[in-house]
Amino acid sequence: MKLKLKLRTINKWDRRYFSLAKKISYWSKDPKAKVGAVLLDRRGWPIALGYNGFPAGIEDEIEKLENGDLKNQMIVHAEQNALLCSGSRAREGTIYVFGKPVCPRCAVLLIQAGIKRVAGIQPDPAKNPGSDTHKSGLISLKMFAEADVRFTPLDPKILLPKKKLIMPKIRKL
Repeated sequence: MKLKLKLRTINKWDRRYFSLAKKISYWSKDPKAKVGAVLLDRRGWPIALGYNGFPAGIEDEIEKLENGDLKNQMIVHAEQNALLCSGSRAREGTIYVFGKPVCPRCAVLLIQAGIKRVAGIQPDPAKNPGSDTHKSGLISLKMFAEADVRFTPLDPKILLPKKKLIMPKIRKL
């Protein structure tokens, strides 16, 4: 009985922090990639937020954002921003990532920072055949498994509003 209650509680918090990561993803000025991250410390307290964007002091000019090669060399990923803000408090923490699967570049940093759990979008190259992000996300999953970092796949559909049961009105005679 306690196990079911605990699982429901975990799912409730997963939904809340994943939803917050989604909201934060909208802060990104990148027209093609809206990614947000919420980082919790080892006790489960939120300690940092991140979204993808240029480093501080670099203007968000349309020319830079639309030039894919240049943008990819300059952009700071949401996970990286959250780690930079949290410092050593990230050790043994959890990160929620919304928008895209975690890339290998970020997986390396999350592992090195001591993150113990990553919750985010499951890479699925079969359903996303044109996506390099989904292909490279599988590398991240392999690294997480080898480094003993638990990955919890979260489907963005969990953030859709629950359908309300509409009861038909009963006419009085």
